[in-house]
Amino acid sequence: MAQGGAGQHFLKAAEQGRIDYRTTAEAAAAAMNSAKPDAPKAGEPMRIPLAGDAPAMNAESSVFTPTEPAKPQDPAADLQAAQAAMLAAQMGAMGGMGMGPMGMGMSPYGMMPQMNMMPWGFPGMGMDPALMPQYPGMYPGMGMAPGMFGVPPAGMYPGSPTAKGRGKGGGGGGAGGAAGGQKDNKERRKRGAKGKARPSSPPPVESEEANANRSAALTEVRKTQGKVKFSLAEVMPHVLEFAKDQHGSRFLQTKLDESSEADRAQILDAILPQSKVLASDVFGNFVVQKLFDICQLEQKKQLAEQLEGIVLQLSNDTYGCRVIQKALQLLPRETQQKLAEELKEHVPTCIENMHGNHVIQKCIEQMPPDSVNFIINAVSDRVDFWASQMYGCRVIQRLLEHCTSAQLPRMLDALLMSIKKLAMDPYGNYVVQHMLEHGRKEDKAKILNVVAVNIAEFSKNKCSSNVVEKCFEIAAIGEHATQLDGDRQALYNAVLGHMGDPNPPLLQMLDDRFGNYIVQRMIEYSKGPDRAMLQSKLMSVEHILKNSPNGKHIREAFQKEFGV
Repeated sequence: MAQGGAGQHFLKAAEQGRIDYRTTAEAAAAAMNSAKPDAPKAGEPMRIPLAGDAPAMNAESSVFTPTEPAKPQDPAADLQAAQAAMLAAQMGAMGGMGMGPMGMGMSPYGMMPQMNMMPWGFPGMGMDPALMPQYPGMYPGMGMAPGMFGVPPAGMYPGSPTAKGRGKGGGGGGAGGAAGGQKDNKERRKRGAKGKARPSSPPPVESEEANANRSAALTEVRKTQGKVKFSLAEVMPHVLEFAKDQHGSRFLQTKLDESSEADRAQILDAILPQSKVLASDVFGNFVVQKLFDICQLEQKKQLAEQLEGIVLQLSNDTYGCRVIQKALQLLPRETQQKLAEELKEHVPTCIENMHGNHVIQKCIEQMPPDSVNFIINAVSDRVDFWASQMYGCRVIQRLLEHCTSAQLPRMLDALLMSIKKLAMDPYGNYVVQHMLEHGRKEDKAKILNVVAVNIAEFSKNKCSSNVVEKCFEIAAIGEHATQLDGDRQALYNAVLGHMGDPNPPLLQMLDDRFGNYIVQRMIEYSKGPDRAMLQSKLMSVEHILKNSPNGKHIREAFQKEFGV
């Protein structure tokens, strides 16, 4: 019974010495008697054992025998009286813990461990909601009872009627409410998993108007998904309609691959007047790209002329950028430059655009190096910014790959001034790695020197650790490896530490999630005296490598390389 269970909680608290036993027992007996439990023997009142040795247990008898109450005339009134008695006992036991006028004191009986909360008296902790219907704020998901400890300020307790609760279950944020809501949600998910699979969404239904305006030829192509055999004469009246349709676009591309030169010229003539529109169309752009792929040179030039005046617009468009890239890839130099001319004053805008940056990269890749000075100048004005920018770093990498060092002195010198910052940047580190691969000898020597000075910090950083690995590779097998031999030795010495150093960078790197990869690269690219020294150092710390999660990878690389 609910009342009987609450009485037993009171008795347990009294037994442990957390509240006064006499007050509790009286309230518990009243609650239990009001629930009309069966007596041990007919006509005998209920006997409640009160065993325990807590200081509060000072009764003369270990058994409390309440008097048998008279037969209740009004069961509801008796139940209300029992509830009131229990509440009074609870309030007395809480002596000064309340949040309201009663203050913040601890109970004199020390019964509120763990945040001064009675384990049976608060939301979600075992209190039967039926015992206190007049205190709606006390129940799971409703926070503390404003009627019990004084009315709190609005929003003081998450989940209370005066606050915007974040808890689940009961709409509040109380501990019980959150736990209950999470449990309910889990049960709901379990039930959902056992249920039938959710039916897939039906395919979109096109409007009657769209179907009515579609040509019979395109309708048939869509119906057969392009497998129908139509002659060019049947398709030509509907070329533009086909180009803008998913299935029609594929059909046209296949037709262009299979057609003769005369038929292709006929399709091109039909497409040319609308090529500006089709270039930025979700399906039409593929037809325009196909024309650039298969047409003769003069026909490609005609198609490129149709794009003049909107190159910038297309470059920053989701679909148009693909057409411009295809044109730059397949057109001769003079036509390339004519298209790129429209981008000269807008390089920064294009670089920052998620589509336009690909067009700028394509200019660098496909145009002669001396034709992209307008890009070099635009980037060199703000090297630090572009090297650390998501798309700008890609443009700089392409410049390092495709342009000569003689073209890039201003950009390279500016980059060298910020090596440490860039090496630790999520985007800049790729620029530094490209400088190590494509830069001048003096650029590489400068980077190796900066890395050696900051080796401990760089080796344990996610971004710069990649730069350190690249340094060991370039210094061993790169283009200027023989000229960088002294810088390579300095880098190894920086890792291995000076004689007598109790904590060289190498020891810090052994079990580091990034540093261990650097040690593996050192093993791979070591040579001469550095190789022997590295082998000796690693053999002396073999016991560390055996018991290290990351060190085991170093040990495997060591055994493979040195055969020990």
